[in-house]
Formats: sequence, C-alpha cells, structure tokens
Amino acid sequence: MTTAEQVALARRRLTLALSKPEGAYEHIGNAIQLLLSVEQAFDHLGLMDNADGDVAAVREGIRAAEARCFRALFELGAEPGRTK
Repeated sequence: MTTAEQVALARRRLTLALSKPEGAYEHIGNAIQLLLSVEQAFDHLGLMDNADGDVAAVREGIRAAEARCFRALFELGAEPGRTK
C-alpha cells in the first residue's frame, strides 16, 4: 500500500470516528439500503429470477428482511417525540 493510499484510508477512518453516532432509525435505514443493494447485485448476476430452490429461498429471505426493516423504521418513526 502506497503512502497516499494509507493517508486516504486513515482519513476515511478518522471521518468515521468523528462523525455523529447513528441511532436505531439510521441503522435500520442503512440496513435497508444494504439489502436493496444485495438484491440489485443478485438481479445483475441473473440470480433473482432463477427458480432454483436455494436461490429462491435467498431471494425470499432478502425480501422478508426488507419488509421487517421497513416495518421497524415505520414504528420507530411513529414513536412520540421522534424527530427525523
């Protein structure tokens, strides 16, 4: 790793360390983004429409996790005193 790459890595880590900590609402939002990106990657690879049992189970697991995250996000947003 070059010196410039090490400096860039250190700056990214420092930025993460100094950034405001995320709450549950932000964590769930980030989880949804990750699940959507995984689903998109599967689609890009041509695996989402594959009828194979294992791939179908993974697809359904991803979609179930997305649904649960959206539900949790909705419920967190509905809490009294919650500011977004």
